[in-house]
Amino acid sequence: MKTLSAKSIGLITGGLMVGVFLLLFYSFHFPERGTIIYVCYSIYIAGIIFSLVSFKNYGIGEKTFKDYFSQGFKTFVIVVLMMAVFAFIFYKMNPQILENTLAEINKVNSTDTNKTAGEVTENANRIRNIFIPMTVAINTVMYLIMGALVSVIGAGLLSQKRNAF
Repeated sequence: MKTLSAKSIGLITGGLMVGVFLLLFYSFHFPERGTIIYVCYSIYIAGIIFSLVSFKNYGIGEKTFKDYFSQGFKTFVIVVLMMAVFAFIFYKMNPQILENTLAEINKVNSTDTNKTAGEVTENANRIRNIFIPMTVAINTVMYLIMGALVSVIGAGLLSQKRNAF
């Protein structure tokens, strides 16, 4: 019986995350923040765990913490790359998200008596220039941290030796 490689599981997980994100955003009109993110995180964690468990069940021989972490790492790096590219394309294709965010920020800044109208406009222009890179960077870092944590915890649990009483 042939099992899926970590890279294949990463591609499947990333594709599933993108598909579910697009389905929830365009078909069910969920906002891009909130529930969609938690559903994608759940799929992401499940994909890494599936990769680790399938690695444990495949083949014979002693597998170490390093082997398990390596398997999880290969999986989550593929997903992180896919999600970074997806986030960039998604926000480029949906400029209304940036405009809605700017409208909310400008509304709050307009009520601040310490800011002039010129400062509010300047702030909006700065945010417009950094919104997509900042959003992609934050998403990438979150997925990297979460992937590393799940891989470390999974590798630690799966590499423990079972002692009989």
